[in-house]
Amino acid sequence: MQFGLLFECQRPYEGTEIDWNSLYKETLAQCELADQVGFDNLWFVEHHFLTGFSGSPSQDAMFGALSRITKNIRIGYGVCILPYHHPVRVAERVALVDQLTDGRVEFGTGRSNAYEQTGLGVDPRNTRSLWEESIAMLPQIWQSDEFEWEGEHWQVPKRRGLPQPLQQPPPRTYPSPSSSPIPACTWPAPSRTASGWPRKRAWAYCLPPPTPPRCWPSRSRFTGMP
Repeated sequence: MQFGLLFECQRPYEGTEIDWNSLYKETLAQCELADQVGFDNLWFVEHHFLTGFSGSPSQDAMFGALSRITKNIRIGYGVCILPYHHPVRVAERVALVDQLTDGRVEFGTGRSNAYEQTGLGVDPRNTRSLWEESIAMLPQIWQSDEFEWEGEHWQVPKRRGLPQPLQQPPPRTYPSPSSSPIPACTWPAPSRTASGWPRKRAWAYCLPPPTPPRCWPSRSRFTGMP
């Protein structure tokens, strides 16, 4: 059995005032400690426009910092919302994080919800087909010397997808067409998608407290906590 932490980047607040600087520094300190005490993986959500539930709009920014302060723990997208992003950009970002972390990336995918989708100009009715096309493109981008694509949503002339991930085969992918980030982790669907990717996975998380306990390492580089 493995144990991981799922981060929403939550923090108690009054009204709409959040101490964003402390929130992110404390989150990084928690992740640094999780690596030191032997947790197996860290997962970060992707959410937009939420004032009280989650402050995690950019996993890649957090992962860049985590690549420098962690050594062993695996770092996961839990999940990357594929309908929001061009698949080539997703492939590039994940591969770059994989290089920075010496091959420690896990890659979960999902579709999010109508509130966030419409805020970003994405029609919720299209997200299933957007997700399916993306999940079919990504392994080809990661494993082909040259890649080209002619699909319903994206057209890519012959190009080289760079960089490629450090770990080979490429990062393990946890695909789910669920419309919600949490069921995206446990969606009990038929065993394979049209593209042949396995769907059925089971993830279990320990949720860290929204404010850190008074037990962080004394030499944490992110907070002045004792």
